[in-house]
Amino acid sequence: MYVWPKVDIEALRSYRFGVVRGLMATQSVDQLLLTGADHIRYATDFRAHLTNEPDWFVMIVDVEGQSDVFVPYVDEVISVPDPLLPGLAAMHPLSSWSPALGNPKYWVTQVAAELRRRGAHHVGYDTIDARLLSDLERELPGVRFTSVGEELYLARQVKHPIEIELIEAACRVNTGGLEKALSVAAAGLTDHDILAAAMQYQQSAGVENVTHSVCNLRKGSGDWFAYGARLREGDAFFFDIGCYGVGGYASDAARTGFIGEPHPEVLRAFRHLLVAHDLAQSLVRPGVKASEVQDAVNGYLMGQGLGLTPYAVGHGIGLRICELPNINDRSRMDRDLVFESGHVIALEPETSVEVDGQLIVLKIEDNFALEGSTLRALTVAPTLEQLII
Repeated sequence: MYVWPKVDIEALRSYRFGVVRGLMATQSVDQLLLTGADHIRYATDFRAHLTNEPDWFVMIVDVEGQSDVFVPYVDEVISVPDPLLPGLAAMHPLSSWSPALGNPKYWVTQVAAELRRRGAHHVGYDTIDARLLSDLERELPGVRFTSVGEELYLARQVKHPIEIELIEAACRVNTGGLEKALSVAAAGLTDHDILAAAMQYQQSAGVENVTHSVCNLRKGSGDWFAYGARLREGDAFFFDIGCYGVGGYASDAARTGFIGEPHPEVLRAFRHLLVAHDLAQSLVRPGVKASEVQDAVNGYLMGQGLGLTPYAVGHGIGLRICELPNINDRSRMDRDLVFESGHVIALEPETSVEVDGQLIVLKIEDNFALEGSTLRALTVAPTLEQLII
């Protein structure tokens, strides 16, 4: 198993809740009502499951960090359920293995009772279905509810050094998964075989969760899912994998591989993609707008007569595998965010080229931390020669 870093967890919790408390003060809320697993982890360090609907868990937390959690796997209230989380006062039952909207009356009754017990006046929430929210408002007519999900994501952008250390550890494991998958790739294997090798490496390393596992072989952009296709001599393929490491922090990366020497036009396109990737890295500095990176990458690819990246060329990484800042076209973002020291991002340009009537899609994705004015790589990029199998 991978040796995960030992970090000062109390310092990390203190930093993160300081961010949360500052947001609560700015929004004038006295309680947070959280259902997103990433927001719950950030505010309280409680680990909610990631393999289900977000409303299987509900966390209520006040400005002092005292919290109560609702979970689907207990049948009575349990006081002080985890000595390692001293701020967690109690664990309450929710209806098991059911979306909240499967039992909305029970969900609302239980959550409202705890908010009433706490004397809540102004509650900030992240992601609650409109039906549940309206029922809560009817149940608690004197309580004001305000959406703070967007504000939480904005507040979480800049990472503490401990967060960067944990993200980097996840990136090392994800790099190992990428390398393992490339090492087994061969004509005759399927796209599922490639992904299985990566996932086996990730799980053996002791990740908390594998997030996504997709492979594009002889398909167009966006249709990335493995379907049992077999690799053939001369194929180009890419795969995109991710994981949450110990502590819940993520890595998201992708590689293109070639079964034998690629067609000259494919090789030309991939070399230009590498240049575009390097160009993106050179631009990420404090004070630069996110859209400038998108424009530069697609401008370069367009100048080479190649397909453009049809989605954001990058995104933030943290307790959610895709979070702010979003690196996209200005027209597709509410805010053209400016890079800051402490941002941790993925850069993932894509291009495509048509060869003999077949559209070949190529992609590369790596993770980086912006520390001061330096963009430091967290995933290990292979050489072109290492990608030709």
